[in-house]
Amino acid sequence: MPELPLRFRARVRHEPDRSYAVLVEGPEGEVLVGVTGSLREVGTVAREGAARLFGVPTERIAEDHLDVVIPQPPYGRDGQWVRIVSAGESAAPDDAVDVGMAGQAHWFGHEGAWFVTVAGSGTAVHPSEHLDFAPALTEGEIAELRRYLDRSAQSPS
Repeated sequence: MPELPLRFRARVRHEPDRSYAVLVEGPEGEVLVGVTGSLREVGTVAREGAARLFGVPTERIAEDHLDVVIPQPPYGRDGQWVRIVSAGESAAPDDAVDVGMAGQAHWFGHEGAWFVTVAGSGTAVHPSEHLDFAPALTEGEIAELRRYLDRSAQSPS
């Protein structure tokens, strides 16, 4: 059985279908340990994969000893227009209020997700799988977003 490292390293590769391929550094190098369609599941897939690679129970891979790097996906760029298309598994009414709304997205690398600003409701964090990165926006939606963003950028007097 290989010796357990003090820290476990994993990284995500963004797949064309918006899923997340999870790769873990094991005794024989980097290995694809699983694929998930949910950002929320990336840590679990990485822990379970590391446990398999090192031949130990999952409980031996502590979350605070697992470093997961999630790079910005190739299909999104800072400042682009997006449309929120899902609230995921959340049943909270507040999470669903912006579904269907247009917004401006900025990558938030620490969370592996996007800050999305929506006119009227502000900014919230959304994973890539909840966003349409090639939305058809109306001129009215773009104008409303620009007005909202311009007002937000003005410093208070």
